[in-house]
Amino acid sequence: MALPRLGNRTVMAAASLALGVLPLAAWPAVAVSGSQSASLAIGPVPVPHVSVSACIDATCVSTPALTSVKLVATATVTGGPLPAVVLTPAACPNGGRGVAVRVTSLQRVTATISGTVSGTTTSGPVSIPVGPVTKTIFPGTPGVLVSACTG
Repeated sequence: MALPRLGNRTVMAAASLALGVLPLAAWPAVAVSGSQSASLAIGPVPVPHVSVSACIDATCVSTPALTSVKLVATATVTGGPLPAVVLTPAACPNGGRGVAVRVTSLQRVTATISGTVSGTTTSGPVSIPVGPVTKTIFPGTPGVLVSACTG
């Protein structure tokens, strides 16, 4: 269909409205009634056959001696505008070896954070849950560190 009197921009805008499509910038922040989760998996990485501390901030459990370690961190937020949390790879604290994920937010949010540490022992694979821990994360702060690292 040709519309000689209308420019391309007008045609595109009319087609977008007819199809129910709005530019992303036109969408308001929408409150979410259900829970939303974000996960990040890192590893496996080799470790020198030692016990690993699997932690959510200062809440830790120890693993048996591992030769490799993998971490899956999950943050779940109930309600609030999206995006609520950001998960990024991080360095192990105190120069340790292993894997870590930092959970941050661009707005104040309460999140339930959990992790699964899996690894290899001399007798086979292991999987160890960490958490869940509920934390309030504020913008402009380091957030929450989920880690599986050597001493």
